[in-house]
Amino acid sequence: MERRIAEAQLWIAQRLPLIEIRDNAARNWGITNTKTVGRYLSLARQRMVEELVQNRLEHQAAYIEGLSELIRRSMAAEQFNAAVGAYRVMAEVTGMLRAPLKAPEPRP
Repeated sequence: MERRIAEAQLWIAQRLPLIEIRDNAARNWGITNTKTVGRYLSLARQRMVEELVQNRLEHQAAYIEGLSELIRRSMAAEQFNAAVGAYRVMAEVTGMLRAPLKAPEPRP
């Protein structure tokens, strides 16, 4: 079952058309029932989403760790503008700041 889910993930990642996925399932697994193939595809998609969320959190953690080090070094070197910029990027990465800060347009 695990091998089938992994193969289904590969086919989804390759963006194969559904008819081709069904042909592959029939050829590789001996399954022609479309509901069964659909269940495997559903499980594969679910696992792909879980892996994506997990990897995203790992990348965010590594990025935040690097930014923290940059902030620490910037403060030690009295490069306060760089530290503020790194804090801003950290706020964007963590989702605390959604849009770039921008000065309001002057009114005529």
